[in-house]
Amino acid sequence: MAVKKVTKKKKIEEPEEIKKKKSTFYIGPGVQRGILDKGAIFRGVLPKEVEKLKEKYPSIIPMFVSEDKYVESLNEIDQPGTITNILFNKALEEVMN
Repeated sequence: MAVKKVTKKKKIEEPEEIKKKKSTFYIGPGVQRGILDKGAIFRGVLPKEVEKLKEKYPSIIPMFVSEDKYVESLNEIDQPGTITNILFNKALEEVMN
């Protein structure tokens, strides 16, 4: 009698599941140490604490970038007059007040 080998089929991820696992990089000024620091990386959905900070400081919202925009945006922060530089300074001003 032949023995059948049973294998588990690997589940194919749905687009929504893939979206939830994407990384988001924060390139703005530090807002609350340990919760939202400059250079923070989030995988999937942002934590509730971070969402609350986005509500409190709306100018930090553009400072969350995807992986494919990270390097470009990071380089633009130090270039006066770029959109990213202007948005960073606006966020910094709001956070400091």
